[in-house]
This record gives sequence, C-alpha cells and structure tokens, in this order.
Amino acid sequence: MASITHFREVLKEQGFQRTKFLGEYLRQEDLTAAMATAGCHWRERLWPPMQTIWTFLVQVLHPGWPCRAAVAEVLAEQAAAGIFVKASADPSAYCQAREHVPLSVYAHALRTVGQTFQTKVGDAYRWCGRRVWVVDGSSCSMPDTPELQEAFGQPDGQKKGCGFPVARLVAMFCWASGAVLDVAIGPYRSNELSLWRRLWDHLQAGDVVVGDRFYGAYADLAQLAARGCDGLFRLRGARARTLDFRKGKRLGKEDRLFVWSRSTPCPRTISAEEFASLPPSLTVRVLRFHTQVKGFRSRTIMVVTTLLDPVQYPLERIAALYGDRWTVELRIRDVKTTLRMEVLRGKSPDVVRKEILMHFVAYDLMRVLMWQAAQEHGRPLHRLSFAGTMERFHAVAPYLCLFGGTPQAGVLYRLLLSWIALDVLPNRPNRVEPRALKRRLKPYDLLTRPRNEMRKLLLR
Repeated sequence: MASITHFREVLKEQGFQRTKFLGEYLRQEDLTAAMATAGCHWRERLWPPMQTIWTFLVQVLHPGWPCRAAVAEVLAEQAAAGIFVKASADPSAYCQAREHVPLSVYAHALRTVGQTFQTKVGDAYRWCGRRVWVVDGSSCSMPDTPELQEAFGQPDGQKKGCGFPVARLVAMFCWASGAVLDVAIGPYRSNELSLWRRLWDHLQAGDVVVGDRFYGAYADLAQLAARGCDGLFRLRGARARTLDFRKGKRLGKEDRLFVWSRSTPCPRTISAEEFASLPPSLTVRVLRFHTQVKGFRSRTIMVVTTLLDPVQYPLERIAALYGDRWTVELRIRDVKTTLRMEVLRGKSPDVVRKEILMHFVAYDLMRVLMWQAAQEHGRPLHRLSFAGTMERFHAVAPYLCLFGGTPQAGVLYRLLLSWIALDVLPNRPNRVEPRALKRRLKPYDLLTRPRNEMRKLLLR
C-alpha cells in the first residue's frame, strides 16, 4: 500500500506532465505569465488554463479524437492519481475553456517550445556556421459554417454550399532540428509572401532562408539583406527565362554574379513606402546545376542567392543545401497527414487558429523526442520516423505517468528513445511513386448542391 501512496503523491506533483521532457519545454509558469500579459484573468475554474492546454495537446496527439475522448483521458489521469475529479465528463466546459484562453497564449506556447528546443540543439548543427530556415506554405480545410466562410473563404472552383473554407498558412522550419517557432495564418486568398513577412521578427542577423521559386523576388532578397540575412531561392519568372549566363561576373563554370535593378511597378505584396525604401540595385549570385536521375532527362536548376563568396560558400555546398529544401515537404506531411491537421474540427475562426497552433506544438514535442533519440544513439535525426515516434510515445506514456519520479521511469524513457532510434527510414534515392489510389472509394454521388436543397429533393 505504501508504494501506491507514493505513486499517487508523485502523480499529484506531476499534474498533467506525462513525460519528463514536457516539463522542460512547456512550463506552467510560462503560460501563466503569458495569460497575465494578455490581460486575461480567471477564477479557480474546473478547467484552468494549464489543464485546458494540456487536454488540447492530448487531443491533437491522438489524431481523430473528439473532445469527449480527450476529456475522458485527462479525467482518468486525475482519478488514477487520486485527485478528486471536480470537472464534468461533459466536454462542453472544456470547449468553453479553450475559447477563454487567448490566442496569444497558444502562440506563446509554440514559441516557448520551439525556442527551448533550439537552445538545446545549440550550435552543433549549422550550415557553414550559420542557422538555416526552410520556408514553405500550405493550407487546411475546416467545417462549412457561415462564420468560417466569412473569415477564410473557399476556393473559387467549389460551389457555394458544397465546398469547405480553407486557411492559408506559412511556416519556417529549422533546417537543423525541424522545429517551428511560429506560423502565419490567413484567409485562403492571402498572399504567401505577405504571410511569410509576418515571421521575419524571428530571424536573426546571419540567418539563411531557403525556399522554392515562389519566394525569390527582388524585394525579398533586398529586405532580407537589410536585416543581415541571406536568401537561397530557385530562380523564378522572367528573370529565369531571360537570364544569359554569358553575361555577369564569372565565379566558376556555372556560377555568376549579376546586378539586378529594382523592377517597376510596385509589387502587390509590399506597400509603396517599403518599395521606395528598397535599394535601386542589388548584387546577387546565380548558380546553375544539373540533376541526373536514371531513366529520366537531366534537369537544370537555377538558384539565386545573396551568399556571394564562392570560397566560403562553394557551388557544391549551396546545391546540397537547396536539395535539402525538399525536407520541408516531409515536415508539412508530418503535421498535416500524421497529425491530421489537413481537416480541422473547430467551428469558429478563433478555435481554428488555436487548433493549428496546437498541432505545431505537438509536432515540435515529437521532434524533441526524435532529437533526443538521435543524440543518444548516434542516428541521423532527419531519417527517424515521425509516425513511429508517435506510436511508441503513445505506448510508453501511460507507464511513464504511472512510474513518474521512480528509477523505473528513467528505464522506460531510455527504452522509448532506443525504440525511436531503431526506426530509421530506408534511404531510397530517386524514388518515384504514382499519386494515385489503389483502393476504390465507395460509390457515393458527390454533393453538387447545398445540403438543405438536397434534403428537400429527397422528400419530394
């Protein structure tokens, strides 16, 4: 009986922190301070902010779980810890508590986890001694409600009443760790460049940003250079079509320096004042390299960058860095497919934004586990399986909670890291797979009219 009492006392001290790593990256005092900064005051509630955010995290970490299942999981933890369960199993109170916690607190939680993660990683993983970010945009859909339609809008190809609102989002992923510090969220018709510029406050002098051809505009390169940062993007538009490699200053066989002039008119993505503040010309470096895939024609890729020193940043290293841009597609797949953020459940714009932020918090915490496993067992971080990490975490987490504070918990945690480290994805260069479904879907008709109209047709 003494041991059971001991376990109950340990669980009371731990609260809702199932694993020891969570307490290091998401602390209650940080969230309390964020609530105070947001000017939010609360009484002693059945669903206090920390318990609400923890329940939200539990729900996100179990893709497909409704609010009812997340509430049942957390209340069961309380009951197992010997804590008197005051909250009702009815999830409506939890849903109200989610709305009560300000959006800024969820954003603060994401920044805190991401920054703490980066501090732990330190300077061990740098490219030419510099921190690298990989930027990309994506989207996710949500329930078809009037409020969400007004806030986010839907694609033009969908009929009114038959489509779903879609949110546009942009995130910058750390090249070394895969961490995300913040995400910009906007309506479907938002411009990705405008959303991306909301994240520039997280950049520090000396950072390098890598992106696809959508981000390589003159204004972006010039504004990044003004911040002391550098960009590496695929060459885009008319500049890519008309560039003459016989001109420019030769740095190597496929390496040239060019002086770009500020184009007119002013782009739609920046204001007239920002456009006027841009320098009239900018020296950029354009590199050209060829990719060879057996059975396919060779492809020529041209990239533009403000990394002008060919000795410090040789072509081969820049080509390899740009090749790593593809990793951002895998990171987005982890969030959208594995964590199922592709279709959200919130019924209001505020909850939808909070749901997106919590998905990225969950993603960062899983990356923490992967990094710890890679460090302890000498595995390549980006080759570890994100889905496998989640599955093993779910298997071990209840027992870590039960044995928390005991030597057995340490044994279980080391065992969890060893299992994660064993799940190394195979190296499959030049893999080609068709984007097609083999299993046939059920032969239901598509909804071509609003649902209320279809109901009336059925009743005739």
